[in-house]
Amino acid sequence: MCIRDSNTAAMIVMPNLKQLFSILLLCTISHLSIADPLQSEVIQSGLKSYLESNTDGLIKMHDMLLNEANDDSQTEALNLQILFHEFLISDLSSKKQKKKFSALCLSRSDLAAEAINYQAELFALLSACYGFSAESNFFKAASHGIKSGQMMERALEADDRNPFVYLIKGIGDYTRPAFAGASKKNAKANLAIVLNLLNENESNKDLLMEAITNFHLGNIAYLEKDYEMALDYLDKSLSYAPQYKRASDLRSKIKT
Repeated sequence: MCIRDSNTAAMIVMPNLKQLFSILLLCTISHLSIADPLQSEVIQSGLKSYLESNTDGLIKMHDMLLNEANDDSQTEALNLQILFHEFLISDLSSKKQKKKFSALCLSRSDLAAEAINYQAELFALLSACYGFSAESNFFKAASHGIKSGQMMERALEADDRNPFVYLIKGIGDYTRPAFAGASKKNAKANLAIVLNLLNENESNKDLLMEAITNFHLGNIAYLEKDYEMALDYLDKSLSYAPQYKRASDLRSKIKT
């Protein structure tokens, strides 16, 4: 079932988040053949670097992916990997670098419409990147905020049972500015959908996505001053990804 709210077309601005570990060798890239593109070793490794806030590692892998694309071996899977790294780098970066990498991400905006596979993931990433662009460029805030919502609509149309899409949507629901329709209630509903979809069966399990989702539920509880609930979510997040810096930092802040 597709669950949406009246603010779908509003600005989706992502927070400065995340998270995870070291990058794998580029030689694995050309051999990837996966049913779920978000389970590829390259993307999972990028998520790990993201959880550890390892921006330099993400940029290094991004540049290696671009070199791979320039060797005429560009595929939809490779495009997804490149776009995903531009999204992660934008999310972790300061305003200047956020503006640069969100622009790179948006320069590939035709990829989603042309894609045969991965449309939901690509549109969700573009939604986030339009949000980053709106956040880092005052003159594009209105137009790119609207585009962010439109890309999210298309992501849901492509696959309304995709946990990654609901994760991006849920984060945007509470991190966009108040004037653009921020809603913690909608955010919690969409993040709950992520966890439900991930736990429907074992094949959907994704510990890193569970870590990120629980972090944001914990962050919302913290913003609502429900510190006990916040700690419960943060403990769950860290049980899935002990290296998750943002979760660890927020937990320490609450404890002190």
